[in-house]
Amino acid sequence: MTQSLKKQVFEISEIEDYYYKFYKSQRKIRPLVLDYLFRNFCFVTKREKIRVLSYSEYEQINHELDVPIPLIHKFISKFLVDLVRFRKFLKHDSTVLFSKKQTQKVVKIFLHKIYHLAPMFNYNRAKQNAEILRKKLDRLCFQPQIMTQIAVIVFITDFLDKTKAQKAIQSNVRALCSSSAYTYHRTRNKIGISKSDLAKI
Repeated sequence: MTQSLKKQVFEISEIEDYYYKFYKSQRKIRPLVLDYLFRNFCFVTKREKIRVLSYSEYEQINHELDVPIPLIHKFISKFLVDLVRFRKFLKHDSTVLFSKKQTQKVVKIFLHKIYHLAPMFNYNRAKQNAEILRKKLDRLCFQPQIMTQIAVIVFITDFLDKTKAQKAIQSNVRALCSSSAYTYHRTRNKIGISKSDLAKI
């Protein structure tokens, strides 16, 4: 009993050392884990709910990234809890998202919030794409809901990122931005975003 207790304390201590060494000092592990999550596992159910990952999925991340499972769980579980809270906030305090006043400013604010929540896309490039999209929408006299715009911006940014061979799962991107499948695909179709059109926007 004493031996197993000491072993457990040692393992916890090891994880804490790993956390402070690789996350607190370099802050590289969390974005790496979340990036892998977005590209390899759909964390959205058919009813648009957020699901928890299975242990085998945590094992796969551990195998691919060589990060301890407790640390992977720490990052992903916190992200999923924060995402659920963010989606609830948007659902109950959505007035600003439908306002046509200061739309550009609101898009920037929420784009930053989304990046802070899940840094799985190039933020600087996303800000540039937000401006390109705004001009495109102005030309079309089309004003989709703000979070739908952000979902499209994140999708475009990720799709055009040549450093990412595997693209983010679109349902994950929609869930991150709390955008329904209907409004997301309607917006994409309206502004002509297909694989062949991406280079033109």
